[in-house]
Amino acid sequence: MLKKLFPNALFGCLTLFAAQQNTKAGQNSKTPQDDTQETGHFYVGVFGGGGGFGVSNFRQTGTIFYPASSGGTTGVTATSGGRTAGAGFVGLQLGYLWPELKDQKKPQSWELKIGTEFEGYYIGTSLKPLLGSRTVTEERFQDKFPINEGTLLAGGVLHFYAEEGKRFHPFVGGAVGAAVLTAHDATSFQQSPPEPGINHFNTNTTATAWSFTAQGKIGLMFDIDEHFKAFAEYRFLYLTPASFTFGNTRYSNHPATSNWRVRFGNMYINLGDAGIAYHF
Repeated sequence: MLKKLFPNALFGCLTLFAAQQNTKAGQNSKTPQDDTQETGHFYVGVFGGGGGFGVSNFRQTGTIFYPASSGGTTGVTATSGGRTAGAGFVGLQLGYLWPELKDQKKPQSWELKIGTEFEGYYIGTSLKPLLGSRTVTEERFQDKFPINEGTLLAGGVLHFYAEEGKRFHPFVGGAVGAAVLTAHDATSFQQSPPEPGINHFNTNTTATAWSFTAQGKIGLMFDIDEHFKAFAEYRFLYLTPASFTFGNTRYSNHPATSNWRVRFGNMYINLGDAGIAYHF
């Protein structure tokens, strides 16, 4: 009896051990496709477009040194409500697109790719506020500020892919950074009481200011081929208030003044652009 039972038990154990080994081998085996994983890559791009540059309010302050017979030293504070002007801009971007994220339980769901991005761009505009004061003489100034703005931003972008093979896909992004604004060839002509030909910034018509900035954008990208991508987007840029200091007024037929300080309130910039990027 034992002679028959032992060989059968031994054969059964060997069979079970072989089955377990085959199961482990099947779990650990990988096809060449399994070993291939998508990696991230860098990209560069250029873009340009236009839109509207809005400033919530303006305030201009200074001191006019009238002779004592005309009232003596007078402080001036002139203000204006919001103004919006057209703007054009061009820029560059450098980014890194990380490997895709996908819900393995839902293979037909959206694929997501995250990009880390740096952008720098130039904006040009010209603002023309009309400012009024509440002094005894009630000065009213027609100002003009041609603006060059340079913006540098760092942020992230989310790319959404509906399914493999689609050449269009949407994306959204956000960024923060800093902006430097330069007002050049600025003018401030007093309309009331009228002072023809007197630019109150005449000794220095250029001033620079810094601002914190934040951006949000949304767009659509088209895959031209594996490397080149075209895109169109809307972006909203916010800038914190900025203050400029211009020169004093110096004419032989005009009382001397202090330097003029002009404050721009919150700035809201709406822009549309198109561009092309190369993905390495």
